[in-house]
Amino acid sequence: MDRHALERLGHHIVSRRVALGYRNRTDFANSLQFTARTLSDIENGVRKASPGTYAMLENKLGWAPGSIDTVLGGGEPKELVVKLRPTAPTPRTHTYTAEAVSDDITDALSRASTEELLLELRRRIIRPRYRRQDWDDGDGLDASGGWPEEG
Repeated sequence: MDRHALERLGHHIVSRRVALGYRNRTDFANSLQFTARTLSDIENGVRKASPGTYAMLENKLGWAPGSIDTVLGGGEPKELVVKLRPTAPTPRTHTYTAEAVSDDITDALSRASTEELLLELRRRIIRPRYRRQDWDDGDGLDASGGWPEEG
């Protein structure tokens, strides 16, 4: 891979990241579950990343699939419509009804990427495992998830 092409890609990534409201590389890396070092290497054109890493970047940057290959080939990325990262939370002023909450959830799910949904699902499944140690009421499963031996 041509180092100039990697540096050009890095420039496009930094420009888009900042345009989306991620001025801090670490925050953006965390949102992708990358290390800051990995993102730094990509943004500085130090190394080529895997196709999976590039796909996650394209998704987060709001680029059409294949945009990174296009940039590496000398073209421009194709930007999709993306909602910019909010700088401050928007206060809600309406009363919640079951229908409104359902609409809000449906709206949120339709805006979330598949990657974000899978990461949230993983977070919700894995975290409770670590809390099992706190569940010891003496009447159920032990901390490793098995039935305690009677003695």
